Order: sequence, then C-alpha cells, then structure tokens
Amino acid sequence: MAVLGSKIALITGGNRGLGKDMALALARKGVDVVITFRSQEASAHETVREIESLGRKAAALQFDLSQFKTLDAFVAQFFALLEKKWGVQNFDYLIHNAGMGATVPMEKVTEALFDDFLNVHFKT
Repeated sequence: MAVLGSKIALITGGNRGLGKDMALALARKGVDVVITFRSQEASAHETVREIESLGRKAAALQFDLSQFKTLDAFVAQFFALLEKKWGVQNFDYLIHNAGMGATVPMEKVTEALFDDFLNVHFKT
C-alpha cells in the first residue's frame, strides 16, 4: 500500500457506514483524518480511536449539516483544530459524505424536512 504522506482529510459523516470505511482506508494509506458526526458522538470517538490505532492522528467534530446557519462556526472550529492539533492552516482532502434519508410518503413531507434535506445535500 502506498503512503500518501502527511496529508489531512475532512470527512463529513465519517463516524459510521461509508464515511467510516473511507476514514479507515485513508488512515491505512497514511492520511490523518478529521470526521464529523451529527448526533452519534460515541461512534465518532470509536472511529477516532480506530484511526489512531493505525498510527494516524484523528479528531471528531459535531456538525449538523441540516443547520446551515452553523456553517461559519463549524469552519472556524475546524481551522482552529487544524492549527492546534497539526500546526497547519490547510487540509488536503474533503469527502462530503454526510447525508440523510427520509422514508416519508410525499404527501407527508413537511417544508422543514424538505429544507433539512436541501441543506444537507445541496447547500453545504
């Protein structure tokens, strides 16, 4: 397996499923990883521990992409983390994996649910 060097990836929705799989795969290739999670903090910290067990640096930040108004605060928190943990002001990869699904019949979709869906999938 080729080592990519001391790169840093940000993976939204990296605490479980495909996001977690991608985070671990990148860590195995020598990439440090920051993951985001919406609500499952325990699984996010477990993913961080798994990444660190592979010899890479990792961190988890809470970020609810359905709340678009929190984007600026998240960006500031993310760049503060990069500076504190890695001593850098940039990162190398963005994998925008976070998503949401809703198995709601069309006639029961609310405007709020539709807004959340648009925020997560199209605005961020």
